[in-house]
Amino acid sequence: MGKLYLIGLGIYPTYLTLQGVEALKSCDFVFLEDYTSPTPSWCLEYIKNVSGKNVVKVSRKDLEDNEGRIIFEKLEKGCKVALLVPGDPAIATTHNVLRIEACRRGHEVTVIHGVSILSSVISLVGLSPYRFGPAVTITYPRMNVYSLRPYEVVKDNLERNLHTLLLLDVSDDGKFMTISEALKILRALEEKIRGKIFTEDRVIIGIARVGFPDTKVHVDTLTGLENYDFGEPPHVMIIPAKLHFIEYEVLVHVHKCSDKLLRELLMK
Repeated sequence: MGKLYLIGLGIYPTYLTLQGVEALKSCDFVFLEDYTSPTPSWCLEYIKNVSGKNVVKVSRKDLEDNEGRIIFEKLEKGCKVALLVPGDPAIATTHNVLRIEACRRGHEVTVIHGVSILSSVISLVGLSPYRFGPAVTITYPRMNVYSLRPYEVVKDNLERNLHTLLLLDVSDDGKFMTISEALKILRALEEKIRGKIFTEDRVIIGIARVGFPDTKVHVDTLTGLENYDFGEPPHVMIIPAKLHFIEYEVLVHVHKCSDKLLRELLMK
């Protein structure tokens, strides 16, 4: 039987761990998927330089539509195979399906964790991880129908005084949603539901390219955020609830956010 390594690339290629590099060096074949999060153009060359291995990109079609056939063909021959995944490799359902199937077929599976957006964005912004409710993804409309789930999750979290991490969708053709696009969707949901969640003055934290050299953090109202240039994806957003004074201090002094804007969110 073969051996499958699911290796987290982290939030940027240079976050690849030493344990991950050592595993890559031992493999017969190395694959990289970058359809769940974008990677720099030099990523393949960087991995080759640190591991000595050629890297083959795999698509959503390879892993989902074709059920990972390209990987299982190598495993069935007794090979050691690595699949590099942006972030942490066991977070997305797609990769867990591969993990399950490999185990069902009797192959050995090892997960080597990487830095995930789920922890790094919270750390970057300076909010307490204990004060987050469930995260949710803002999705592109399918057949002109918007998912109400983001609105419902944010509403529920705010009612419990919990922050919400909003992840942004990837379209079927591989386009990564921007904050600007996400805000338009939130406006459309507000227009439909009218629950006064995404009003003009709703404070939102926009974050772009966490871990990249050009990371951006900007806090503003929904209206103000629409006019800010976050640059290229990946983007995420946070809807803050009331702020603990330490959270408030980090946003004001570290990220240079408006004291006036945030003061109303400060816990009494």
